[in-house]
Amino acid sequence: MIKRTKKLITLILTTTMLLTASIYSFAADNDGWTEASKTTAAANGDWDKWCKEWESIKNNPTQISLTPGKDESELNFAWYSKENDATPHLRFGKSINLTDSDEINVSHEDAVEGFISNKATVKNLQSGTNYYYSYEVDGKWLAPIKYETKNSSDGFSFIFVGDPQIGSSSENIATGSSEEQGQDKATRNDSFNWNNTIKKALEKQPNASFMLSAGDQIQSRDKKNASKTYDKNEIEYAGYLSPSLLKSLPVATAIGNHDAPSGNYSFHFNNPNASELGSTMAGGDYYYSYGDALFIMLNTNNLNIAEHKKLIEKAISENKDAKWRIVTLHQDIYGSGEHSNEPEIVNLRYSLIPILEDNNVDVVLTGHDHTYSRSFILKGGSKNESKLITEDEFDAYIDGETPIDSKYNEYLTSIEDPSAVTNKSINVTNPDGILYMAANSGSGSKYYDLVQTQQSYIAARWQEDVPTYSIVDITDNTFTINTYRTDNGEKIDDTFTITKTK
Repeated sequence: MIKRTKKLITLILTTTMLLTASIYSFAADNDGWTEASKTTAAANGDWDKWCKEWESIKNNPTQISLTPGKDESELNFAWYSKENDATPHLRFGKSINLTDSDEINVSHEDAVEGFISNKATVKNLQSGTNYYYSYEVDGKWLAPIKYETKNSSDGFSFIFVGDPQIGSSSENIATGSSEEQGQDKATRNDSFNWNNTIKKALEKQPNASFMLSAGDQIQSRDKKNASKTYDKNEIEYAGYLSPSLLKSLPVATAIGNHDAPSGNYSFHFNNPNASELGSTMAGGDYYYSYGDALFIMLNTNNLNIAEHKKLIEKAISENKDAKWRIVTLHQDIYGSGEHSNEPEIVNLRYSLIPILEDNNVDVVLTGHDHTYSRSFILKGGSKNESKLITEDEFDAYIDGETPIDSKYNEYLTSIEDPSAVTNKSINVTNPDGILYMAANSGSGSKYYDLVQTQQSYIAARWQEDVPTYSIVDITDNTFTINTYRTDNGEKIDDTFTITKTK
């Protein structure tokens, strides 16, 4: 991620006064965060209670993660066990004491040092049914956990979040601490807020079938040396997986740029229809269906567009009857934060647009910029090669090494795509184009500013340094999204609905 400097702000202000024709400038460097101990959720001793619980959580990354199966009749599990433990097992059944349970086949592979990654898939689930499961940790069976399948015949709901990035508040909270102490404090802080977001989202929509994350589950990674067994972020995965509600809520996670270089992402999550296409060290593209919708998850940290195209076409060929086609990727190719202007992401945008449009994708869900934005319905955006700049040139503008000039302004104007806007309504019927959403931070571990000038393709945007989440409701002919702040439950945008009559 590019970090703006205070030096840049002074230079921008000076340059703006000199170049009165300049229509763009950078907002002040914010990188805000939510301090957990000062939130309303921390009242009544809840923060103090969490700090005590954290001591037993932080060094124990064995929490289980649930992931949607390849369709709603399946459910995927993944969890760590210690290297010297007895071989772990999973039981799954309908009785609370698991007397009728089946022992599910579990696969095992070496994970990070000292741990084994265990994965299992439960099949032939019935809709609208209460199940219970238990799994082994440290050679002991845990108390049965309830899991309820939903009935999607009349529609379903899911929660959409972006960039939990557990541990990212270290840049604000770790002053005077060692690296390990700073990571500990930050992860404790961000995990508390993450717990609260999930709690608030499920209070708003208790019947959510699953949650979908647009990526960057955790903060730490070695950008220079991608590693299958990098383990410095295991404390962050322990925090990410700490909410007890996640033991009953499957999560489909996109691979973010913070997830991509570390192989332990692939040990913690058991993604359905996992593909080698679009792979980085963390894993590749995958897809699943639920109700009338097909969900395609792209790892766009891999810029091999041909591989993403192949995966999209494969997923659609196997789910031709899906009424809704929803693609998730981390980078906000039509966002309203500074990252969305980066040449690499702009090039990703124009490479993906023809593939997404040719395959009649309805909605694209993204993250990365830690700001909320919703596009108009867009179709046919195209790049102006003569106005593009290189990544090095862009960085020089951002870092203040090159003053803002007409070349930079012309570049930003060229990627506005005003001619791509096909519909500006908040209630759209049979749209000719695609809706692009970018999620704000789901944990408040870090916020970025919106770019100062709202782009032509953006319908709504928001940043008030509060974690947010979206509730998406899908029926056979409607897609509706509402987005809420976690502190007071208020909506941050209008209700947006797509209706299909054909």
